[in-house]
Amino acid sequence: MKSFSRISTVAILTLLLSFGFVFGAYGRTVVDGLGRKVTVEGTPDRIITTIVSTTEIALDLGLSDRLVGITSLTQYLSYVPELQKQAEKIEGIGEFTISMEKIVELNPDFAIVDGSAQKDMVDKISDMGITVFATTADDIEEVKRDILEIGYLTGTLERAQEIVAEMEYKEMMLDNAVARLEERKTVFYTVSKQMYTTGDNTFVGRALDLAGLENVFSDISGWKPASNEEIVNRNPDLIIATEDMGLDASTLKDRPGFKGVKAVKEGNVLLLPRGADSNLNQPATKIIDGIINLFEMAYDREVEL
Repeated sequence: MKSFSRISTVAILTLLLSFGFVFGAYGRTVVDGLGRKVTVEGTPDRIITTIVSTTEIALDLGLSDRLVGITSLTQYLSYVPELQKQAEKIEGIGEFTISMEKIVELNPDFAIVDGSAQKDMVDKISDMGITVFATTADDIEEVKRDILEIGYLTGTLERAQEIVAEMEYKEMMLDNAVARLEERKTVFYTVSKQMYTTGDNTFVGRALDLAGLENVFSDISGWKPASNEEIVNRNPDLIIATEDMGLDASTLKDRPGFKGVKAVKEGNVLLLPRGADSNLNQPATKIIDGIINLFEMAYDREVEL
């Protein structure tokens, strides 16, 4: 990978001020994704994270030695093997349901929570006397903000700056690669045999767009099942699924009308390997890597880094 300069100090300070960072002698203060003022005095040394994305951010910031509890769903970090190995050594506090009893037992002083999916947990954990930072990132710019804010609060701002600078660089190079495409492919993306697909207002939907792909179901909101008839009518150039679904060009031909779908007819069914789909869902440090991987698989060309 070619070398690149980190974001300049002036740029970082401007960025921090625009995010509402408060520098003071009595602690570090930011406003989190839920609009809550979060102040940390000193440096947190017993940290918990409650979801894969916040765990990824904390690990990438180099906080593994201070993480006393994390989500037990460490398998969803398989797209970053070195971080998954670190995560597997840390105490689990639950999978889709977080154990409040376990949190009490671990006695953390700082918690990083997904404020969108786990909003009900914010007050519960705060009531234990634990400082809580809630993420609510809806796009990549907000992911960068979360990384910088968490880095600032945990005393790892320099590493956070490096991560964000690298994300900016990779995003720029991806944009350049997409701009050189003669034509964008239309795509149908599914996460199940029941053909659940996404609109443009999800992380995956935005990832498809950044990867230079035109989502044939961009008009829907969130995640919804698509009927065979709808998929056939929208006639995508490319169909994306995962390897464990049992879907490929030959099995799709058995569905009514699918023999005439361009992606099926031309054998353009892309099966993502284990972990690659998770990478596109996580509002965390490796999201740009996931999108670059998707672009390279979809267009069979590399992004120059």
